[in-house]
Amino acid sequence: MQHQSNQSKNSNTAPTSSFKDISDFLTAFAPEVSGRSTDAISPELHHKLASLAAGDLNENEGRDVSREILSNENALQTLADLLNKDA
Repeated sequence: MQHQSNQSKNSNTAPTSSFKDISDFLTAFAPEVSGRSTDAISPELHHKLASLAAGDLNENEGRDVSREILSNENALQTLADLLNKDA
């Protein structure tokens, strides 16, 4: 019974420790990620976003643009604006 109690105790502390490690890791890269997230939208990216909003991209092109959207807040906002214009 003692073994189960210790095991339960350890499982309760492991997620907290893991969360702290993840939080520390992400905090270390926050300035880099933050700086990248506000990059200006290039004319090429704007064209890709417009094509995505219109449904004109194939699956691979859509994946490529999705990666850029995930790393750039301005790209996400631009896509939202393009979609709202069409709505």
